[in-house]
Amino acid sequence: MKSPSPIEKLSDELDKALLDVLVNGREIMTQDGPVRMQASAADLNVVRQRLKDAGVSAVATDENPIGSLIREMQSRGVNIQPQLPPMDDITEGSHEGSPGRVAG
Repeated sequence: MKSPSPIEKLSDELDKALLDVLVNGREIMTQDGPVRMQASAADLNVVRQRLKDAGVSAVATDENPIGSLIREMQSRGVNIQPQLPPMDDITEGSHEGSPGRVAG
């Protein structure tokens, strides 16, 4: 097996660091010492952009978190297009290119 290139190693380390911030929060220094804070909006934006740059996307369904996020935003009056497709459309295999495809 070929060993990873320096760029692949750098990419992997970036992904690990982003995952750590997402899961555990960011460590900041206060007068009383280090404190873990929840990931900031800027942190979340960096993660979102990393996923987008890597070509990661998701298909929204009634059961997955992205579908729940879309429904919650819509309930708050945010106009998110496209709407979630009916579940029978997805189960019939017609989801490719359907309006349920959501990219970061």
